[in-house]
Amino acid sequence: MIEYGDKVKFLNDIGGGVVTKIEGDLVFVEDADGFEMPVPSYELVVEEKRSAGDGVDNSDVKTEEKVGYNEDVSEKVAFHEEIEDSAHDDFNPKVYLAFIKIDQKDGDGLEGYIINDSNYYCNYLISHRKEDGFMYAMHQGVAEPNTKLELSQFTIKELDDKWTVQLLLFKKGKPFPSLDPVNEIVNIKAKRFFKSSSFVASDFFYQPAVVIPVIKSEFEKKLEDLSKNEAESVIREKESDSSFQRRRSLKRKKQKGIEEVDLHIHELIDDSSGLSNGEMIQIQLDKFHEVMESNLNNRGHKIVFIHGVGNGRLKTELRKLLDRRYNKVYYQDASFKEYGYGATMIIIK
Repeated sequence: MIEYGDKVKFLNDIGGGVVTKIEGDLVFVEDADGFEMPVPSYELVVEEKRSAGDGVDNSDVKTEEKVGYNEDVSEKVAFHEEIEDSAHDDFNPKVYLAFIKIDQKDGDGLEGYIINDSNYYCNYLISHRKEDGFMYAMHQGVAEPNTKLELSQFTIKELDDKWTVQLLLFKKGKPFPSLDPVNEIVNIKAKRFFKSSSFVASDFFYQPAVVIPVIKSEFEKKLEDLSKNEAESVIREKESDSSFQRRRSLKRKKQKGIEEVDLHIHELIDDSSGLSNGEMIQIQLDKFHEVMESNLNNRGHKIVFIHGVGNGRLKTELRKLLDRRYNKVYYQDASFKEYGYGATMIIIK
């Protein structure tokens, strides 16, 4: 079994290096020149196991047990500018739970992560309620800004559960907006992990993952508070907008030189039942990222993203990303005649 710190060599190529981290079936190997590369575990063989110690017998050495500590984070020296991302919105931090597949005997192994996609330090506690009515802590720690931490490995059956995730976000040595502590119940349904379409590309992993938002927008919170009938009414209203009806009733001819990408959720996955609105938007944004990244070098290429009208959330998120991350493109409303108000056209510079 390959472990952190092992010296490995490539099976199908010359060379090797030292294991720096492991994500599911991907092993990150640092070569002699200091370059780190992800390699599937089955393409590696262990050349030398990591040394378990330095040969010194410390069995008789007594260490003082650490029972707690206080860290002074008020001074400016505690602030580390290099770990912040200027593209992040400090008024809307994002934290996710994520799961990737790992190779296990029964084929249902998953590796869990907490992702802190914000400029805040994130003190987190993940727990769940058992049949006796009491809460049981599962994971606790502090995630630094813009990092992800591995939680543990799970079977799919173990993830048919409700997790209570509590977050406290703060900055060290720098003022920050007043943010309420997060206390969110995340409903994790096992059936979604059996669908390959649930695992999508993201900015956080080299392999497809299920990414679940922990911090939800005000709209998502209000929608979840609706009764089932009210929620169905909202969906019907969304699907009755003119651009949606026009798209269903007319078979448009593809315009020459224009790539058309439909971001309606039913065009991206077979079954969206059990997904929250936040999770569906994440799948739509993942598709947007995938198309954009594959076309960034195609100067002059035109892409129309069909997002619909609805409540305008997806359109707003797309345009925020275009301004912040993909600022080397032009964008505008697509043809009203073809798409109504429900599409954005971008042109790669």
